[in-house]
Amino acid sequence: MTTTGGRMRLLAACALLGTGLLAGCTTQDVVAVTPAIDGSEPPQSGPSLQTAAMVFDPYRFDVDGVEACDGLAGREALEVFDRSGWPELGVAAGEATLTCGNADGAGWRHIADGHAGDFAELAHEVGASWEDVAWFAIDQALETPTSVEEYRDDIVNYDVRIELVGDTGEVERAWIVTVGYGLTSSSIITSFPDEVDP
Repeated sequence: MTTTGGRMRLLAACALLGTGLLAGCTTQDVVAVTPAIDGSEPPQSGPSLQTAAMVFDPYRFDVDGVEACDGLAGREALEVFDRSGWPELGVAAGEATLTCGNADGAGWRHIADGHAGDFAELAHEVGASWEDVAWFAIDQALETPTSVEEYRDDIVNYDVRIELVGDTGEVERAWIVTVGYGLTSSSIITSFPDEVDP
């Protein structure tokens, strides 16, 4: 049974949602927060990996490993990421597709084969998997890059700085993670971290 007050709150919520939709919001802007089914919660303290825009959350970026591509062809799309534009290079905003790829060429299998150990170094610092950290880094490099540089006529490198912030709030280590993006294929070619001075 709904009370008058309950109906009024429901009507107010519907009105606000309707106003938001009319003002240019989409249903994607509405986020429902639900507790984790397994009862886990994000850690409240300890070292963290972060970019200028986001702190790594191992629960949000909990992705499948390379086995997600088992039985799939190399050109099969694994994920489509939003991608920022970079006007200085004439690169418009859009999307970047991460394909399953192959170990010798490009895509998720290539990243796993050539750079899993590199990402594992970052992941070890916060007790996460290399896949989760790589996914976070790829997402952040494409959406909020520190810089974008031309690699070849048909490839640009999206770079993002990722810092390991310790318990005291001091930056202990830092990396630049590069994501190679094919301008003609709209695909992610590779991704890897390079350690830099904190």
